[in-house]
Amino acid sequence: MNEEIVKKANLCRAADLIAGDVSGYIDFAYYLLDNKIESDTVFILAGLSESEKEDARRYFDCLLLELDIKTDLDNIDYLYICYLNEKIHEGKKDAHSALAELKDFYVRYEKEIYFEFYGLYYMLDYVDMSEAYNMEHITSKNMDEYIKRAFELFVEMYGMEVPEDFCKQAYCRLCGKRGIPLFESKKTLFGKTKHNCICPNCKRSNLYKWSYCSANSGKELYLKEIGWEGAACKPDA
Repeated sequence: MNEEIVKKANLCRAADLIAGDVSGYIDFAYYLLDNKIESDTVFILAGLSESEKEDARRYFDCLLLELDIKTDLDNIDYLYICYLNEKIHEGKKDAHSALAELKDFYVRYEKEIYFEFYGLYYMLDYVDMSEAYNMEHITSKNMDEYIKRAFELFVEMYGMEVPEDFCKQAYCRLCGKRGIPLFESKKTLFGKTKHNCICPNCKRSNLYKWSYCSANSGKELYLKEIGWEGAACKPDA
């Protein structure tokens, strides 16, 4: 069976099992018709509405049998994130609402796979802070694009071998090298606390000029550093 067909079957199964969304089953039937795969089951499934949940599930199961497709239940959470990523880039799902959904999943189930989206959701609360603090240069105008990119990078890098302390690492924008920033706090002459950050490579003081590996910019730089040629590696990253 065509790998793309199996992939799409897995994504829409994940959407139903995780979120009770059966619209993917109907989209799957239309995808098969577009690829000249026709049967009575395909036509019936394509003619159903999202409100006919049980019928959609029943005919999708019949279709899996017809096509001899076994869906992957071991990676269901990852597959659902892939499903959301696909729908966001097709313009069928709002990026911010998808992010809020995964944030709620982390709060509800405390599954580590959703933690990154939980953190991103709350990071976006600070986009109106000064440019110095907003190291990703996110604005209300580019926020949706930033979220889209975060989904794309997560899907691409999931399961990739990275350094154990990867999320603590960052790229220094002064020397371009990767390492763990060294934070310092010193008392001034008048009793105030001055915070500083030292690059472990160039040893220069650099409080805000970092691209953290937990954020989009750092991930893009890491993919460029290792020569990754996947879909998420932009030439200008």
